[in-house]
Amino acid sequence: MFFGGINLIGEKVRHYGFWTLDFLKGSTIRKHYKDIKYINDGGNESEEVEKRNLKNLLIYAADHTGFYKEYRNFTSIKDFPIIDKNTIKSNYDSILSENYTDKKLYIMKTSGSTGMPFAIKQNTDKRNRVLAELIYFGDLAGYKFGKRLAFIRLWTDKNKLSFLDAFKKNIRMLNVEDLEEIRKTMKEDKHIRFIQGYASSLDILSHYLLEKHDKPQMFNIETVISIAEQLKENTRENLVRIFNCSVVSRYSNQENGILAQELIVDKLFKINKASYYIEFLKIDSNQEAKPGDVARIVVTDLFNYAMPIIRYDTGDLCLFEKHNEFGIVITSVLGRKVDYVYDTQGRTLTYQSISKRMDNFDKIKQYQFIQEDKITYKIKLNGSQGIYNDHEYIEVFTKILGKDSKISIEHVEGIPILSSGKFKQIVCNYEYDTDERKE
Repeated sequence: MFFGGINLIGEKVRHYGFWTLDFLKGSTIRKHYKDIKYINDGGNESEEVEKRNLKNLLIYAADHTGFYKEYRNFTSIKDFPIIDKNTIKSNYDSILSENYTDKKLYIMKTSGSTGMPFAIKQNTDKRNRVLAELIYFGDLAGYKFGKRLAFIRLWTDKNKLSFLDAFKKNIRMLNVEDLEEIRKTMKEDKHIRFIQGYASSLDILSHYLLEKHDKPQMFNIETVISIAEQLKENTRENLVRIFNCSVVSRYSNQENGILAQELIVDKLFKINKASYYIEFLKIDSNQEAKPGDVARIVVTDLFNYAMPIIRYDTGDLCLFEKHNEFGIVITSVLGRKVDYVYDTQGRTLTYQSISKRMDNFDKIKQYQFIQEDKITYKIKLNGSQGIYNDHEYIEVFTKILGKDSKISIEHVEGIPILSSGKFKQIVCNYEYDTDERKE
């Protein structure tokens, strides 16, 4: 009881200490937090604020960057070009604002899990905006800053938090490579009520805990926040079964921040309209997609004035719809376009097409589905040998890939996690030529 009281005091000290320090610095983060809450919660003039934020960013970019100067006479955001990582890397210096060439900037590096690592520079105000986003969306998930949080991923010397930073944020860094240590820590430390982790790390952990026949009463978990990757429904169900807790998926990236997050009471993703202007465009053109269509997610960052990111194609696909209360919402994040595979006729197969079939083999620890060429596929399996017959997988996937598909099964001891901490379950090594498509 004594130590429980000490921890409670520690959580309150962290929470109020953070806001006190922010107050002494001019309440910058508090102001951003209030603005984010006002807009995302639908304040009376929130739409006008959104429009003003967008207009101000576009005018600034056209006036202060070499890349966007030719768009000074724009009439709408549609006058600006769609960009991607290649565009940014090729025009890095000209996208950087002339007003920030000699100022302190924060460098946000992407993981490079898509094979294209790069870095985005952010000004201090943008960085404070991101911190305010984290607090606001943490609130939506039931997590208050200062409470103990178990962060599960692959931790290395390059990405782990400093002792002081982890202490201030009350974060327990738990390495997905040591599942028993995670299990032991979460059982012993009852003050861990919130878990945050990469979706693939949570998937690996959930299977491990199910194998151990763990029950909710062994832990004290209230909410699990899945980040960085697409959360499988099977993983969500396993986490609820183990912890009897809420599970929410967060859609974010390193180069921008939190773009959307599921609500606890609904699987709909609430879009962060306060910080980003998001467009949903067709897969094969820059025309607007319709609700219900698979769409590309294109982001304009409203607060990065050091390096204005306008109409940035994230490479992610989603489904979206109109909602009576929240306006446009994302109903499902479908993963990255580069992670899609094709059947032998050239038809696109989404992440869900593969994962739903693999979920039937629920005793597998890990799998990786690889397309090598037009008709050749490989499925790497960890932990299923002797449980399922190889022909069962081949029979299931021949039905969706095509009768002429060549499918091989490889049993492995483990499937490596990328240095980013992510784990790729779908890999496409085949560059599909759209001219080959059979009508």
